[in-house]
Amino acid sequence: MLKTFQLASTAASCLLLAAPALARGGIATPGDVLWSDGSEEVIVTAQKREQDVRDVPASVSILSDETLRRLNASDFSRVADAVPSLAFATTGPGNSQYIIRGIGAVGFVQSPTTGVYLDETPLQTRALRGFSQPDPQLFDMTRVEVLRGPQGVLFGSSSMGGLVRIVTNQPDASAAAGRATASVSAVRDGETSWDAKGMLNLPLVADTLALRVSGGVVRQGGWIDDLRPTTGNLTENQGTDRVKKDVNWARTGTIRAALRWTPTPDLAITPSLVWQSAFSNADRPHSDVTFGRRARVKARYEDTFARDRFVIASLLIEQHVDALGGADLTANSSYMDRRSRLSFDVTAFDSPIVEDIVGSGPGGRLFPTPLRDRGATAQFTQEIRLVSDGTGPLQYVMGGVYRDLHQRSGRTITVSDLFGNLAPGPLGASAPPVIQDTAVDFSESELAGFAELTYAVTSTLKIAAGARVFGYRQREASRRYGLGGPAGGDLAYDYAERNRETGVTPRFSVSYAPGEAATVYASFAQGFRTGGVNAPITDDICLPAERRAAGIPDVPPPYGSDRTDNLELGAKTSFLGGRLRIDGAAFAIDWKDYQQAFQGACGVNNATTISFTVNAGRVRSRGGELEVTATPLAGLELHAGGSFTDATYRNAVPNLLLAAGSRVLDVPRWAWNGRGSYDFAVTGALRGTLFAAARHVGGSNSGFGEGEVLPRPAYTLVDATAGVRTSAGIGVDLFVTNLFDAIPVFGQEFTTSPGNTTATSYFSYLVGPPRTIGLRVSLGI
Repeated sequence: MLKTFQLASTAASCLLLAAPALARGGIATPGDVLWSDGSEEVIVTAQKREQDVRDVPASVSILSDETLRRLNASDFSRVADAVPSLAFATTGPGNSQYIIRGIGAVGFVQSPTTGVYLDETPLQTRALRGFSQPDPQLFDMTRVEVLRGPQGVLFGSSSMGGLVRIVTNQPDASAAAGRATASVSAVRDGETSWDAKGMLNLPLVADTLALRVSGGVVRQGGWIDDLRPTTGNLTENQGTDRVKKDVNWARTGTIRAALRWTPTPDLAITPSLVWQSAFSNADRPHSDVTFGRRARVKARYEDTFARDRFVIASLLIEQHVDALGGADLTANSSYMDRRSRLSFDVTAFDSPIVEDIVGSGPGGRLFPTPLRDRGATAQFTQEIRLVSDGTGPLQYVMGGVYRDLHQRSGRTITVSDLFGNLAPGPLGASAPPVIQDTAVDFSESELAGFAELTYAVTSTLKIAAGARVFGYRQREASRRYGLGGPAGGDLAYDYAERNRETGVTPRFSVSYAPGEAATVYASFAQGFRTGGVNAPITDDICLPAERRAAGIPDVPPPYGSDRTDNLELGAKTSFLGGRLRIDGAAFAIDWKDYQQAFQGACGVNNATTISFTVNAGRVRSRGGELEVTATPLAGLELHAGGSFTDATYRNAVPNLLLAAGSRVLDVPRWAWNGRGSYDFAVTGALRGTLFAAARHVGGSNSGFGEGEVLPRPAYTLVDATAGVRTSAGIGVDLFVTNLFDAIPVFGQEFTTSPGNTTATSYFSYLVGPPRTIGLRVSLGI
């Protein structure tokens, strides 16, 4: 560890230059960014104030709107692996888990370890079954900022590994503007994909009032076929009448509107509304291990789907005040309402339960049993902060936050067809017959105050210290019925528990900028995540003897919050007048009392998956990131980035059969990315653009189920775009994503039971789309 920091310190000392401080007065348009050949400032809001990215004493990556467009990124999960030290695991729309610097684990009802913000609104909440935070569409964005390392002081709970901040374009009252894009593409072995998007910015009162509206529809063509068996023989009747082609298509619609009023130069009021609805015709992009990744085939007895809709309403008020030497007072109120539905086929596991009650199905048919998850999330957040205006040796950010979260979720497993058999009570007490019905009502309120002071000891040396004081309260009520659901009267449990906690989260940093082309910094920061309670395990789910054999307690205890301590040393450098930039950081993180989903299975044919959360021990993560950006010629920009992350469990994880020292799940040791663009004149009125990008994610392991640790193979994705643009703003691009038709695996999970089917594995791969070739037309005014 000492050698790592000595090496980083030596490298940083060779790169010392200075980054200019950004002075600001009055109210600026949020999200303003200057981005050219590298000689100008890149403005970010990573620290809840507008700063040149060179002045931020933290490791930050930025994906500009142009980069997102060229990468054909409809949402952030499509390009998360293009950011150093950021890994992710996903099971489909609305359920991506981002893992920064090895801090993350996939669980059913845990809070995330990485914060996700849309402008001022936090999107992360405690995960529901099948869904984590929403995935906003990335159209009409200024940029995406990724902050590595804990952000607990300024952003609170669930930013213990880092933060993803999506910054939208705001209304501009100085001039009208518009933009429209449409594309069509062919997915290998699949359907046609298409999208249509548009933006309109209208000044309603010159330099005072403006309206900006944007939105679009995106349809992702499917590429996975469903065999649709009826008996335990998964490959029976594979004729075209039994195969549903390209079932995993998805459609997403988005509308975003904002009204910005600046009655005086020092006051801005911005109400905004975001609506997004996503539907996937399959619960997951599954490719059954039984048939192989390349087969792009799954076998299901029931139709499945995933639906995720959210609405965000917010009111942002910004006022420049002369008090305290000049400061910006910001108040943001936001409300997020989210509704989710998921249908998952569990026939291969639960048909034996029905057979034990009503007898075998005719002709060996399995009784189709869909599992339906439902969730509703309502979160209100109010933040007020005061930020100094950037003049004078002492700068500050201080404020308070109130957050109120309510979640209702449930799970119901039914029998959709008994083939004429009669179901005795209690199974037959409801129509359709219910195998299990669960409902959970969860609420959490949090009150926090934060402050961070930065003092310029000299013109080249700055020190900063900050802390967040927080307290939260939780209440969870849950009840579950067995066979027949509420009508059957088979009540397994009905309980309500409360939980509360208070704490302090600190951060310290020192930065040194002796010249005009680099900054070196060192920091210590903490992050945290709230705890919670677990539901009891009852005899109808898992008999006492089965529980003992599987190591499952009768009543899993509550779990407490977990915490990360992050030591970091980094340097940000600029050479050749800004045409070459090299940024690097080394880190050491200790994750204490980490929350881990304990997973097991029991019951008839091991049909019931058991999951509850425990504080499992400690994780240690060591590594670093390096990013290089160069503009050697006019119009040519090159970027390369890479990371090394050694994240290991310091204690044994028995239910995953992992010894102490094993690697943390879903975290590759090595990852790299590179991209380049060249803009050139074709004729006097026509310009051309060439763009290529590659990103490589090393191999890792993924865990699910009965002590299974499964490999996630390494993958490399290559994208390319060639386009032309006229002086009138018309553009045409030919693009290809996943040029070499790689098969990225984003996780694995239970889907099929070899116990009563011809499946050779319990699991399915969760895979990304194959090679896609398309054409995009755009118009900007």
